[in-house]
Amino acid sequence: MFQLLQTKAINNNSIMAQEGKIYLVMTIVSIILIGLFIYVASIDKKITQLEK
Repeated sequence: MFQLLQTKAINNNSIMAQEGKIYLVMTIVSIILIGLFIYVASIDKKITQLEK
């Protein structure tokens, strides 16, 4: 029984890697992070202009 549970856990961990969906998830996360950094940089630029 322990061997069966261990095999099932290994298969569940590698489902996303097997189907290539991990690359899709990482691409989406990267796009979101880049967008957030650009947004924060633009807000910082606007705030520095207001401070002057």
